[in-house]
Amino acid sequence: MRALKAFLVIMGLFIAAGFVFIGYEVYNRMTDPERRAEPGAPPPPPPGGIPETALGLPEGATIETVVPSGSRVVFSVRLPGGQGDRLYVLDPRNGAVTATVTTGPASGTPAGETSPDDARPAAPRQ
Repeated sequence: MRALKAFLVIMGLFIAAGFVFIGYEVYNRMTDPERRAEPGAPPPPPPGGIPETALGLPEGATIETVVPSGSRVVFSVRLPGGQGDRLYVLDPRNGAVTATVTTGPASGTPAGETSPDDARPAAPRQ
């Protein structure tokens, strides 16, 4: 019976120590101004606002949809003249475009020609 009581007291101390550690970590993370949300995140913007990000879109391109995705924003852009669509992944904390996906003709394939990969049937668009 003494062994059971000692075991319960020790387990209770471990649980209390765990809660103390969690509280300490939460406090440190809330009060540390140098801590970033992601390890590879770009540096924060300079004081005074986020600089403008140029996307280099052709005349007549329109933004179709904007979707939040975790700590990023994904938006699609419809290119004019049936050139395809582009998806941009934007970090709203500093305005940096972290990825771009382009649909339509590949940059290495001249317009009007198809590559062997284009012979696959396309999935229906929803």
